[in-house]
Amino acid sequence: MTSHLSPADFGTYSLALTVISISGAVATLGLNEGVPRYIAFFRGRQEEQKVHELILSAILMGIIAGLLAILVSPSLFEKLAGEGFDAQGQILSIVKILVFAIPFTILLNLTVAIYRGFDRTNVNMYFYNIIRPVSLLGFASTAVFFGASLKGVVFADLLSMVFTFGIMSVYFIKKPPVKPELKFKFSEPTRQLIRYSFPLLITATLLNLMSWTDTIMLGYFKPAEVVGVYNAVYPLVGFLSLVIASMGYVYVPVASKLWGLNETQPVGSIYAVMTKWCFLLTFPIFALIFVYPEFLITKLYGAEYIGGTTALRVLAMGFIANSYFGFNYHTLLASGDSDFLMKCSVASAGINVVINFTLIPDYGMVGAAIGTAVSYASIEVLMTLRAWKKQNMHPFTSMYRKLTLVCVILTAFMLAIKEVIPLSGAAWEYAVFIIAYFAIVHYANILDRTEVSMIGEIRKTIRQNVSGHIPQAIRTLAS
Repeated sequence: MTSHLSPADFGTYSLALTVISISGAVATLGLNEGVPRYIAFFRGRQEEQKVHELILSAILMGIIAGLLAILVSPSLFEKLAGEGFDAQGQILSIVKILVFAIPFTILLNLTVAIYRGFDRTNVNMYFYNIIRPVSLLGFASTAVFFGASLKGVVFADLLSMVFTFGIMSVYFIKKPPVKPELKFKFSEPTRQLIRYSFPLLITATLLNLMSWTDTIMLGYFKPAEVVGVYNAVYPLVGFLSLVIASMGYVYVPVASKLWGLNETQPVGSIYAVMTKWCFLLTFPIFALIFVYPEFLITKLYGAEYIGGTTALRVLAMGFIANSYFGFNYHTLLASGDSDFLMKCSVASAGINVVINFTLIPDYGMVGAAIGTAVSYASIEVLMTLRAWKKQNMHPFTSMYRKLTLVCVILTAFMLAIKEVIPLSGAAWEYAVFIIAYFAIVHYANILDRTEVSMIGEIRKTIRQNVSGHIPQAIRTLAS
């Protein structure tokens, strides 16, 4: 879509998508985080009846909130921003299309969250990591192939969400996570869910507000082309959250269930080990983005987006903090400390707004990137200190400190080599770095014996699975 649309059209699309994201986040009511936590918590206590009530109440609240969002969002945006921010109504016309995706998005989020509470993490992979992006790619490619306008591309996005939700609905009916009971009552479990989820609504809204603030304030101070370039490079740093998002998806219900069983002793060890592995696996992605931003942007989007190079580097430095400090947010979430998460996000969003307002007029997208990076890093520090103070948990073991030193030295070395030797960013150069990185990790004794043994078991399993799919004739020929 970025390649097909002009930077100005992509900027308009990004601004409209921001409006819809704000509406959708508010309408979700924080239930996408509260539901899996409480389902796992009550399962740990073997209170199955409360689980049924939570599922029904969450779905009903999601449907009502989604329908209200359709009615309220366009008129509210037009009233608040139409005259000055969107005088020609271009953004509003896109908002009026995308707003119909909100109920489908909410119900899809809640359904995935319900399965997550039952440790069915594969459902998220099926629908969010495979069906949703593949369908979006298919519909968007069709729109681009027929030379569709901006509205045509937006319709492709909407159709992709409706398509994904349709398949999810069939799956939910065929393979429900628990035998359904249609007796609904609004009792204490539902009230607990609402009390716990409301701070998470504020937290999620304000965390997303960091990126929304960038888009909105850039749109206010700068032309749509600048917004388009910034919103093209911004998704690249999302790869830095890929590992922690995947691990955290499994971590929260497991830790919540341990809290429900009052067995919190293992959580600290899990927190430390998973954080180390998260950063270990994320660092190579960070190194690629930080050292070769020009190469990535040019290859993906073309030379007209090269102005986002510095902003991409700054954003990468902010987003790597998410993986470096690890599972602080997830640990506090599992422990039920949602009030503190809300306070953290308020402070972080405030920092972002102040920095953006100060820097964007003079520095444009670089100022926006600095605001986001500083606010992300600050919230990670606050959550880590809270987990250490309240739960006596932190990830900074001696091995993790050693890994940190290795990564800092490697990054500095790569930047120095790039200045001395005109590296192109070719795949073989990055492959050499990957081999060197994991060799250093191995010989620096950053992994303990249990972890090394675990890697050996994974390697053995992969070999067995691969060999099981290779025909006997090929294996015989190879031998």
